Amino acid sequence: MTQKIYRTFLCILALAFIAGGVQALSITAGPDQIQEGGQITVTIQGLEDSSSYSMHIGAEIAPDENLEFAFSSNNLNMPFALSDTTVTLQAESVVWAKFRYQQDPENPIKSLQFWSDEHPAPGGIISDQESLGQINEGSEISMLEISGKAIEDTNQVSVSFELDGIKSGDDDSTISYTINDMEQGTVSIIVSVDGTEALNQKIQVGDVIPTTVPTQSPSGSSDDSDDYSPNPTATPDTDLSISSSDGYATLNALRETVSGAEIEDALIMKNSHPKDIPDEWELVYGAYIISPESLRFSEPAEFAITGDDSMKTNARFIAEYKDETWTMLPTELRGDALVAEISESGSYALMTFGNTESVPEATVSQQTPSSTDAPAATPASPEPSSPTPTTSGLPMCVGIFTALGALFVVQRLNK
Repeated sequence: MTQKIYRTFLCILALAFIAGGVQALSITAGPDQIQEGGQITVTIQGLEDSSSYSMHIGAEIAPDENLEFAFSSNNLNMPFALSDTTVTLQAESVVWAKFRYQQDPENPIKSLQFWSDEHPAPGGIISDQESLGQINEGSEISMLEISGKAIEDTNQVSVSFELDGIKSGDDDSTISYTINDMEQGTVSIIVSVDGTEALNQKIQVGDVIPTTVPTQSPSGSSDDSDDYSPNPTATPDTDLSISSSDGYATLNALRETVSGAEIEDALIMKNSHPKDIPDEWELVYGAYIISPESLRFSEPAEFAITGDDSMKTNARFIAEYKDETWTMLPTELRGDALVAEISESGSYALMTFGNTESVPEATVSQQTPSSTDAPAATPASPEPSSPTPTTSGLPMCVGIFTALGALFVVQRLNK
């Protein structure tokens, strides 16, 4: 009888350790400070297959005396595969910029020029998205480089790369890459998994320099009164006014309503592969992740997504992703954009109903559409500590409580 009791106990205990051994997602990055040419390492544990993986690499750069700047992230190894992969770049406070990338050492270097001294970038902003298709496990992105000329009297240029795709391969891995052509500044690393922020960290490159507000704030340049305009009481110099790297999503809020994070740290990432979309809904185009995760608004902020003519003729609305569920938000049509009020960071997307032309009750049209011109993307601005892993204590708790339950069962059987 005693042997049977203890065999039962051992079985229960084994199940406890199995439950406690379930790997929670954990992503860290380091070191906290590097020099030019130094390597950054991102350590990943528990990243499941078919996860939507988005990684943002951003930098704040001081241009030289000729207003020239450069930033590159090279030798980015991919320990797992990414399918349907895109890379999106953005540069702020610039006259013109050049983007060069090499998907792997066997492919030629591709070079793209955006604007020039004679034809400067509207609003001082440049954005572009390129498809990389399938990135195989164990491959290396040899070069992601952006260089150009800053706006006169600008002390700081903001640049970023975003890599976005569907993951397959090892759940536990390490990504490494070097930072080049940058002697001094700050590099931000943000990782989102399935629309949820898993890492948000800044790494100092070289010596610390004081941060300054760009002398020219990006803004839309269109005279079309039918284009979306944010809250007229918000001023980009002092309040929160940012856009996604593809230029279609914008967020505006008054400074005094922002809490939980610095305005300069707020940004919008693209998630091209959102999950759990209801069967009766259809995604118009990718979701957007507002970061950092701690960002809150005491009064509603305006989140807008700009689109084409179908924004005015089809049943489209903005939805929020929370607790693995998409929820329709009250959505208002303003010119060429749909606008929703939000109270916190998170994942938001432009949706429509499948096989229906009915307007959802949560969508209210404020204006009668009149323009037939497709809108131009006019982005606004996005922007060392110990690594903070994203983990869950649930698996460990399950194991502990199961083990305690096993001990209780044994004690009861011995009585």
